[in-house]
Amino acid sequence: MLVPESRDPGAARLDLPGLVTSSAGIGLLVYTIIEAPGRGWTSPWTIAGFAATAIIAAAFVTIERRQPNPMLDVSLFRTPAFSAASGAVTVAFFALFGFIFLITQYFQFIRGYGTVSTGVRILPVALTIAVGSVLGAQLVGRLGTRVIVVAGLLLFGAAFAWIAVSTTYEPYLEIAGQMVVMGLGLGLTTAPATESILSVLPAAKAGVGSAVNDATREAGGTLGVAVIGSVFTSIYVHHLAGTSVDALPHDVASAARDSVGAAIAAATHAVPSLRHQLVTDVNASFMSGLHVACLVAAGVCWLGAVGALALPSRRARRLPQPEPSVVTAVLEPAAG
Repeated sequence: MLVPESRDPGAARLDLPGLVTSSAGIGLLVYTIIEAPGRGWTSPWTIAGFAATAIIAAAFVTIERRQPNPMLDVSLFRTPAFSAASGAVTVAFFALFGFIFLITQYFQFIRGYGTVSTGVRILPVALTIAVGSVLGAQLVGRLGTRVIVVAGLLLFGAAFAWIAVSTTYEPYLEIAGQMVVMGLGLGLTTAPATESILSVLPAAKAGVGSAVNDATREAGGTLGVAVIGSVFTSIYVHHLAGTSVDALPHDVASAARDSVGAAIAAATHAVPSLRHQLVTDVNASFMSGLHVACLVAAGVCWLGAVGALALPSRRARRLPQPEPSVVTAVLEPAAG
């Protein structure tokens, strides 16, 4: 009732080949990453999975370039305001979902908090994302999209680097401080990047920009859980080898290596003489995996900041000449 409608007068039917190949590519990539810690990162199955993903991705691009009405017009990515912004959003949600995956287990298994208590303790991220988004939107007009998005990703990476040096029983106020830095970084990144994605499309194509923005968030988040989770699992299992877990019955020890929750449960029900050492070993292995995974996330954020340097430096940017199949225009600030 309040938001003006934007409708594409030339809306086409569903691009089924593009839908199938894009879904297959993401699905196979995530499956390969998740299975890599068990199969080995250099195993034939893992290498074959990555190779097949690359082939499917190439097929998707080829199909979309030949489609008269593609699901995703890949020529849009020739415009830095679109491609660099999409990359920034992908990186931001890659790191965010990876963080949620790790911090939830940390609070519940290592600190022993319940589900609701864990959710409440993660609220500083959500609240400061809102603050960062408003702040970022206000600063873009003065400093330009490039400066704000790069600063946001640098802040995001700094938060992960801070977490990577945390102790097992870090005071919650310090953890909250880490989440505040993280939320501000995410807010500064996503709001200006989203505006940049929409800015290269006319109002009639706003749905395309919105869809790409959502797709980058979902793809980034999915890959974040897969990659960060697999890195964490690899380090956790490696550090757990040769510890007191080996003294447990075979099936219990195997479950402990597969799941932090199972390891904590095994320690809780172990004989008193073994219980303390089990908890110590599981906690140390968890924190080793957490630290390495956070360093990986920090590196991804900082690489994303380098990529974001391709963004326009000012909000009022000159756009390249449009491709024959793409009409480019800058949306009015209110529409953005």
